[in-house]
Amino acid sequence: MPFLLPVPQPVSAYDLTLPLLAGSVAHERCEAAAFIYCDEHGRLRGMRHVRSATSDMLDMPVRQIVIDALGCDARLVVMAHNHPSGEPWPSRADRDVTRRLAAALGAIDVKLHDHLIVAGKQRWSFRAAGLL
Repeated sequence: MPFLLPVPQPVSAYDLTLPLLAGSVAHERCEAAAFIYCDEHGRLRGMRHVRSATSDMLDMPVRQIVIDALGCDARLVVMAHNHPSGEPWPSRADRDVTRRLAAALGAIDVKLHDHLIVAGKQRWSFRAAGLL
């Protein structure tokens, strides 16, 4: 079951992105995703972790992510999800959900800063690839 954890202390999202997000999903046996919600200064406001209990396909909760961003008064969201197969390249579904999430967050003036794919020790970044 997904959960939202409020994080009151000011922590830089940029300092935590890879170890917090990538580490939280790297060793999951099924697909899992993690999200951090930050204020306009990059300070962590909250996070969510979502797991797929039944398959290798994760139903990305775009509506819930938008609700969380509003609830945290976030201005920036960074997400990561794993590929248990070990292949870091984004699937068509990964690209589609990233576009949908960026558009939904953009409609409420929140930026999807990056979407990281974690496959073992390998990482793939939508931002570094120029797709965000």
